[in-house]
Amino acid sequence: MKISIPKEAIEKIMHDYGCSEKKATKAYLDAQDRAGEAFNAMLSEKLGPQKGKTEIFKVKIYTPVEIKQHLDKYIIGQEEYKKRLAIAAAYHFAIIKYLREHPEETSVKRFRKKNTIIAGPSGSGKTYSVEVLGDLLQVPTLTVDATDYTEAGYVGKSADDMIRELIDMAPGSTREERAKFIAGNGGLIFIDEIDKKAKDGVLLGHDISREGFQRSVLKLIERKQVAINNPHSAASQLQEVIDKQKRVGIDKKDDMISTENILFILGGSFERIGGSLDHIAKKRIDHKGRLKEDGSLLITGFAANEDREKTLLRNYYKEATADDFIKFGLIPELVGRAPIRTFVNLLSKNDLIRIMDETKDSILTQYQLEFKLFNIDLELTSEAIDCVAEISENQKTGARALVSVWENILTDFQFELPGSNFTKLVVTKELCKKPKDVLLKMLERSPFVDFVENFKKEYGIELIMEADVQSYIKNYAKKRNMQISEALHEFLSKASALNYMRIKGQYKITIEMLEDEKYFDKLFTRWYEKQKTTASK
Repeated sequence: MKISIPKEAIEKIMHDYGCSEKKATKAYLDAQDRAGEAFNAMLSEKLGPQKGKTEIFKVKIYTPVEIKQHLDKYIIGQEEYKKRLAIAAAYHFAIIKYLREHPEETSVKRFRKKNTIIAGPSGSGKTYSVEVLGDLLQVPTLTVDATDYTEAGYVGKSADDMIRELIDMAPGSTREERAKFIAGNGGLIFIDEIDKKAKDGVLLGHDISREGFQRSVLKLIERKQVAINNPHSAASQLQEVIDKQKRVGIDKKDDMISTENILFILGGSFERIGGSLDHIAKKRIDHKGRLKEDGSLLITGFAANEDREKTLLRNYYKEATADDFIKFGLIPELVGRAPIRTFVNLLSKNDLIRIMDETKDSILTQYQLEFKLFNIDLELTSEAIDCVAEISENQKTGARALVSVWENILTDFQFELPGSNFTKLVVTKELCKKPKDVLLKMLERSPFVDFVENFKKEYGIELIMEADVQSYIKNYAKKRNMQISEALHEFLSKASALNYMRIKGQYKITIEMLEDEKYFDKLFTRWYEKQKTTASK
């Protein structure tokens, strides 16, 4: 599509604002877009909705039980978190609807919002629960990473930008319509990694990237008026100049939105070396446990191993008080404006199995669909699921580990099997443990031939591995219960140095090379020194 831009208009903008042609053109186009939105808004106001367009829908209200029942379909465990989240959302949007439909209500004009702080290990469902909640409520729901924002007035995105991003997610043909939808029906903002903005106890003074950001968020929670358009954008500044020149009286209230009806959820792992939230809570509880009723200190011997093991399994996040969050580094005012504090538990192996077996949007269902697209039936045995859960649990990254583990297992199968004669893939425990070797066996290919072929494709060098070398690698892999392909990678990953040494054709691998893990490093160093010596002559 071609757009005609008057040359005179661009030259005038360049002259009036002392900017480049590129900036003038961008500002002109942005202003045209805003003018178009304002034109459509005026037509809708005077003539009603356009033909064929439906009016903006109203948010449906759910009870806390209904919300939690929906969350249960997608999130395993985390019962306390889902319950608190359901209560906060149900009452927040219900009271918004009530006050909108009963404008004469005077007893509750500035209702207390159920803003929430959620703490717990990464990958345990904090963010995902909010996303599922937003899908159910069908309200604009924004998830942001606190580390992407800074305090207002500094380089980077400001907290106010969250509100404008939320507006972009609302229904409506103009920004004004979208802002009006949020003002009337509410919205939801989940600020993740808020713990990364907690002030570190070792830092002194005002920290603009941490405490300053918290205060910016606090203003939003406290019902701040925010410009629906970025006041620093070229389009907004140009439009303001145009309005002044035309002397058009504009009600600035139409350009602003109150954050009153936006529910805020603040989440984070609250982990820090030597000062994590659970450590702070544990230290407080243990200290309290050593005090007698009369205030004197109780001295006891060392705890038995059994008691020590019990404390390792205890989740101290759920014991955290407002003072613990403040001690971690959140400002008291922000903690006070989030009256609901809840937690998530670290996911166990059993939880991970249930996530794969019982959730409505299980990752296993997606993999089965992906293979089905290429006419391959994917069958997953219970032993395989158990194996993946165990590997994922050991990674200590929660449910998100499941994706990376399954990808590592199935990637080569997803590449090789589509278009082949295979119409079914049964995923067993053996396949999960040694996926590459199982695949090569299915394809009737030697792992040695496969490695040599791929190395030649990558570097143009053909590695020669005779029977004694292959036997050495097979025995090494067998003793360590690892794939032959993994052993090949371990021995020859540094053989890529041959490519940079300008070696071509064939290159014979010997057992002596395999026995010295630094063989190729030494080989390259000698070659490099020789090149320097030759160049200096």
